[in-house]
Amino acid sequence: MSTIGDLERRAGIGASPAERTAFWLQFHHLEGEACLNAGVTELRRLIAQKEARPDPRPKTRAVRLARKTLPPLTPEQEAALQAYAARHGRRWKSILNNAWMGGPPHDDGGLLRGLRNSHGPTWLQSYRLPKPAKR
Repeated sequence: MSTIGDLERRAGIGASPAERTAFWLQFHHLEGEACLNAGVTELRRLIAQKEARPDPRPKTRAVRLARKTLPPLTPEQEAALQAYAARHGRRWKSILNNAWMGGPPHDDGGLLRGLRNSHGPTWLQSYRLPKPAKR
């Protein structure tokens, strides 16, 4: 069992008579043992609050951004992508991505720059050219 002084120290009440008096004055309207019990209860609450481990989880929920549905490609955009792929061969996506980031070659026309602005480089990574029509 702890003494009142120990409880006061653990609760963060200052050791000076003025600080201790300021704490106990809030219970002065109670008589005798009720005053003491109320003060000890408050000291224990303060100790529990002070010694409680902070919750490691954030106080707010993480906001998950919903993916936007991208507009479908126009026939002109698909044709521009197919022409770029035919011109640059097997590594056409990495070459186009490099051009979109400002590197050479600077041969991506307005349609492809528009695709960069509307769909983005991440979209390009997962994009697949349509299969050629069977004859």
